Amino acid sequence: MFWKDAATLTTRVVFFVFLTGAMMTGCSSTPESQPEPSKQEIRQDSDRFFQKMGQEEGKKNPSP
Repeated sequence: MFWKDAATLTTRVVFFVFLTGAMMTGCSSTPESQPEPSKQEIRQDSDRFFQKMGQEEGKKNPSP
């Protein structure tokens, strides 16, 4: 009975240590830096956004 409890405890401790190490390794890596978007890309994205907003507003307020 004692060996079963010790094996379970050891398994839990090893798993916890592995999980903690994996989390520390995964979270500590720095993400790749993204290039800054150009002014043209920003302008195109904002134009698309405002077009979608206009379409949604047209759906909410149907013309009589």
